[in-house]
Amino acid sequence: MVSATLPSSLPSVQQSPFATKNDARQNSKSTPMELFESAMREQIRREQQRRRMIRWRKQKKEKRTDMFEERRRLEKQLQRQVLQARVAFDNVTIRSVAEAHRHVTVERAALMSENVALREAIENKVKVRALMEREAQEFLDQIRSEESPVREKRDDDGWRVQFPNGAPSFYFSPFTREEYDCILKNNDVVYAERHPCTATVGKILGWTVDYAPLVRNEAGTSLVAHARFTRRLRCSLDNTDRILPRLDKNVWPVLVTPRSWGCAQADSICYQPLQSFDENALVMVGNIPGEVHLRYLVLARHTREKRSDGKRVDKYILTIGDSEANLRNRQAEGEQENVRWVLEGGTYMTITEVDESTVDVVFDQWAECLSEVHGRELYIDWIRFPVRIEQYVSPARLLRL
Repeated sequence: MVSATLPSSLPSVQQSPFATKNDARQNSKSTPMELFESAMREQIRREQQRRRMIRWRKQKKEKRTDMFEERRRLEKQLQRQVLQARVAFDNVTIRSVAEAHRHVTVERAALMSENVALREAIENKVKVRALMEREAQEFLDQIRSEESPVREKRDDDGWRVQFPNGAPSFYFSPFTREEYDCILKNNDVVYAERHPCTATVGKILGWTVDYAPLVRNEAGTSLVAHARFTRRLRCSLDNTDRILPRLDKNVWPVLVTPRSWGCAQADSICYQPLQSFDENALVMVGNIPGEVHLRYLVLARHTREKRSDGKRVDKYILTIGDSEANLRNRQAEGEQENVRWVLEGGTYMTITEVDESTVDVVFDQWAECLSEVHGRELYIDWIRFPVRIEQYVSPARLLRL
């Protein structure tokens, strides 16, 4: 009875899937309406798939947001509990070793939590600042490349140095190789051996800071400050050698701190190459713009040595230098009210290979200053370069000394 009520077209309906495959070779027999319906079905299928993907991405994003919120909630809850525990322990008299141990554990957890929070905040600020400095430097380099500063013809006796930012020019007489080597050798001896750092300030951003007593320069006209920063980095010596010598010169350390001279800095320092004895031996001029331009001639050198135990040591030195010829040039031109030449200061960095993935970094910096107050605070400014070097060569977190 049931079969009698079925329509006569049932066999054709049951065979329709197989017929569709066979019809692939007979597209010419498909009607325009069938083609339109097929296209519409495909469009609907794609739209449904797109919506499913949107829902899936939205759910994934919401799940991630929920996880972040849960983490923040748990961190705040932990901070509250640690704070409550600290308050409770402050009001409790320690009567046993177990209580003392619990007290120390709570204090340690609190300090570790605060340390992590401070490190994250400092790292974020350092990264943002480095990014801003890099973008600003790229913008300035682009502007300078578009400018065409007029340079006078160079000769063996000297030439006039022009600055792209419009700073006052000066006449430069090149150093001889003997003068160059003598200045670097003397500074190496004076600041690595004669003025050792005897006072330990402590650790700043993971770097151990040692300070030397302030001393008068040879002329007795100003004080000389000296600080040393040390840390062990998780990085190979070959990796540092691939990165540091290729850094942009305007990222190199600033050898003069304007505020220690009572000056306000108007723009970033400009290092301009003047001489090149070889790839790792340069003479440059540094100019810090402001109402009074702070200016100095800097001699730079990079060397590699091998110790008796087979460990390699890279040395990077920047030192302010002068020559009799350049002194005569300044005297002939006369004193300039908006330019001040600095004649004392430098940096001396040694990177010693510990093993294939670790190095010890020792960074010394010294500079002239006008007062003891400024001299005792210079290490706060100087630590910026070691921290920046850390960001370049060791993006992973570092070992503790």
